[in-house]
Amino acid sequence: MNEPKIRILYAEDDAFGAEITKKILEKENFEVKIAPDGNQAWLAYKEEKPDILLLDLDMPGKNGLEITRLVREQDRHIQIIVYTSHEEPEKEIALLDAGADEFISKEKSPQVLLAYLKRIREKIIAYPDTPQVYLLSEHTVYNGISRILTIDGQSTQLKQTDARFLQLLCAKREEVADKDFLLHGIWGKATVNKSTELKKYASHIRTYLKADPTLAVKCRNSGYIILYTGTDKQ
Repeated sequence: MNEPKIRILYAEDDAFGAEITKKILEKENFEVKIAPDGNQAWLAYKEEKPDILLLDLDMPGKNGLEITRLVREQDRHIQIIVYTSHEEPEKEIALLDAGADEFISKEKSPQVLLAYLKRIREKIIAYPDTPQVYLLSEHTVYNGISRILTIDGQSTQLKQTDARFLQLLCAKREEVADKDFLLHGIWGKATVNKSTELKKYASHIRTYLKADPTLAVKCRNSGYIILYTGTDKQ
């Protein structure tokens, strides 16, 4: 059985890079429409609702944050993936709180983006009407809206700060969630003397995920990342 064709609206002002990415994705059964600026992205979204909005952060017209807010006001289902070379914690957290699902860096190769979008396709098929749901492994699903972590059918609702910490790790799934991103995402501007508390919340998440031997939370350069090992350790 063929996988359904997923429609992507790619908002990107780099025409050359956008065309290369479009060709790569279309070879893998994605349907890609390019919008060269934020205003045209908004018009294109209203004309034909895509399954995924692949969104640059800074572009002419409406920026990524404005587009995210506008889309989420009327659409809770579309997957919003921020694809950008900018890594500014305040902007990223604002995007996440506005309703963006995940971030991926343009420093990654197009093949990494392709693999990432294939996983998003799996999520759309499994959870078509739910934003901010993260398929962490064959065993584990995390719902960032309800704060429910489900491992092999067993569900736990996480406490608020634990849930926020895990959501931040999920949003940066392909890379390390650095210290500034985590601090700002959890405590906003009130981050004085909070750095050491990150270890505590990382420990809490490790405890929650202990039932899934294919996942690990690792400290990298003062930040944290969820790693999928792909093997069940007996």
